[in-house]
Amino acid sequence: MKRTLSSTDVRKTLRPGDPGTSRHFRDWGVRLVCVRHRVDRAKGVRFTTVEIVASEERAARLKREPHPDALVYARVGADEWELERRLRTAKAATFDPFLNVWRMRYETAVRLRLKRRLLLRRPDRRAGFAPRASENSNIPAHRQSNIPAHSRQNPSEFE
Repeated sequence: MKRTLSSTDVRKTLRPGDPGTSRHFRDWGVRLVCVRHRVDRAKGVRFTTVEIVASEERAARLKREPHPDALVYARVGADEWELERRLRTAKAATFDPFLNVWRMRYETAVRLRLKRRLLLRRPDRRAGFAPRASENSNIPAHRQSNIPAHSRQNPSEFE
């Protein structure tokens, strides 16, 4: 006889330790999640179902987002005038010419859709002008090694 529970209504859901779950807790132990009493009105039958944990694995580590008030840094290319205009009109972001990054709250970066441009780490102030090609950037265009660190800097000067 084929039984389907899709046409049944759940009458009660009991958690482990509630009255009426002791027999199932004895059988399943800590793997017991809940006991449900279902009723099939068409057939006039009551079912008792047991939900258990079948397997347990370590969950993939989820990336935590920063607090909305956290200070974050984003790079904007020199030729991205429209994005720079949006940052200036927002009046919630400031440009740091020494690090060549925009500084803002995380909430502002989300509102302006800049999450993919955020730097993975805080730029180092001691390094001087931050080159666009750095391991700190998660923007593929900024990982190109042929982009000079600064428009006034000639790479051949430092060789």
